[in-house]
Amino acid sequence: MTVADAASWLRTRRGLLVLWLTATIAVAVTTVIMQWIGVPGWDDAAHAYKVLLLRRGYSLFWDNYWYGGGYGAIKYGFLFYLLAQYIPGAVITIVASGTVPLSYYLYQRDMWHVDDIWPACLLAIGMCLYQAHGQDPFLLALALTMAGLALLARRHPLWAALVVVLGVFANPMGFVVAVPFMAADVIARAEVRRRYALFALGVMPGVAARVALGWAFTEPGAYLNETSQLMVFLSFALVGLALAGVNATVERRPFVVMFLVYAVICVVSFVMPGSPLGNNIGRFLMVFCLPLLFLLRQSRLSGSYLIRDLAIIPVIVFACLQYGNALAHLYSEEERPQTTRAYFAPALRAASQYYDPNYRLHVVALRRHWEALYFPEAGYPITRGWYRQADAIHNRVFYTPYDGVSYRAWLRAMGVKYVFSARTLLDPWSRREARLLEASPAFSLVDETGAWRIYEYRDAQPLLVPMPGSTSSASGKVERVGHETIDVAVDGPGRFLLKFTWSPYLTLDGGPGRVRRAPGLFIELDLPRAGHYAVRFQVTARDAFALAAAKVGA
Repeated sequence: MTVADAASWLRTRRGLLVLWLTATIAVAVTTVIMQWIGVPGWDDAAHAYKVLLLRRGYSLFWDNYWYGGGYGAIKYGFLFYLLAQYIPGAVITIVASGTVPLSYYLYQRDMWHVDDIWPACLLAIGMCLYQAHGQDPFLLALALTMAGLALLARRHPLWAALVVVLGVFANPMGFVVAVPFMAADVIARAEVRRRYALFALGVMPGVAARVALGWAFTEPGAYLNETSQLMVFLSFALVGLALAGVNATVERRPFVVMFLVYAVICVVSFVMPGSPLGNNIGRFLMVFCLPLLFLLRQSRLSGSYLIRDLAIIPVIVFACLQYGNALAHLYSEEERPQTTRAYFAPALRAASQYYDPNYRLHVVALRRHWEALYFPEAGYPITRGWYRQADAIHNRVFYTPYDGVSYRAWLRAMGVKYVFSARTLLDPWSRREARLLEASPAFSLVDETGAWRIYEYRDAQPLLVPMPGSTSSASGKVERVGHETIDVAVDGPGRFLLKFTWSPYLTLDGGPGRVRRAPGLFIELDLPRAGHYAVRFQVTARDAFALAAAKVGA
């Protein structure tokens, strides 16, 4: 069978079934191999923790064990975590990843009128390698979004809207990644605009509800927005523009529009203060780079043979860029141990000895951030978590040229007494603090166990202190930290600073008093008498709707 015969057969119904089965099996084999060699996906710790919280009966909406308190799965998309209560997360991801190539091919064939099966085959390879990123909710959202676009291409706009809305509640980035496709269709293909109008009417209520959730559960966020990454994204867009501009086979204008839209989104995201995208806009490249460039491959180009031959070079270069990052997650042998439970066992035994609920533990962030699972899983609230953007709540210091003074001030502000530092590859933004811990006389090395060093900060300040400027001589302490509740005790009336994140959905149990926002996005407690109190996160649909409506009015 020739290559042309194989391509022709794959485009039949039986061939498409084989494509779907092969892609799904290949992703499953990749997942098994990753588990066998002990390399989880890069983001797996975050998703394992979210699933764990729900399995233990905690809320989708709040968690005190990361970042001093922050909104939980509700902020990032929750559909995957709900499904994972009943279906193993790996199964969800395998099935979702296996459907993406088939959906992409159907969309490409029916919307773009390009009947080329090989880009979908390359996308199947890409889905295998993408497992190294561990972006499970995004892959579910991507699968739903591409299935929606395939339905839209088949002239089922309302069914497409339903499927895409489900994807928005799995992870909004699935929808964002598809924006260049949708924009190119609407701008460059007049014949599909009516179809897209019906699709937009169907999608609008779901997107509006997702935006309302964002308003109701908003918190500070700062995404990495690196110039070097922007240059890569723009270079990809420019190469795509160049290949589309000289293509002799496909309709050029939609592809030109697609790459222009992507370039504009990248630039706007980069220059916009507080952009909610940051480097995440690169996921379009990470998923569709090689399939799109191969679709415009050099054998289709007009012009001289020299131009045709040279055009393959950027395709190969960007293929290496697309897959190189994923492969890098699999290669580093030094990173593998720091993802295992055994690696953290000595630190957790030490934590059981040193933990005091009146103080928060700080773990110097490891390269893969599995401290974000193992410490909270064992019952210890930590200063940070997995999502780097949520460091904007209280931990911005790590993205500044901080020195020992500012680092110690941050530890006091976060109520940290003990710092856990591992002798391993660290997050790039945490290497400086490891050096400060070793050199500063403000810290005492109190324990060494396994790969871990435990330091005591001598000038630590507890989690509950009198408010600055308060005239009361009363004192208090934190007695217990739960995922949604903080129990405190005070020996007299007064105003107190509680070093947990404030939310408008906090309530006070145990007696009269007030809970309100304090400077630094912490909590102020105004307590009229001595006693035991509980600061509890409680939210109803009515509360969330009222807050979202108030923000719209503002």
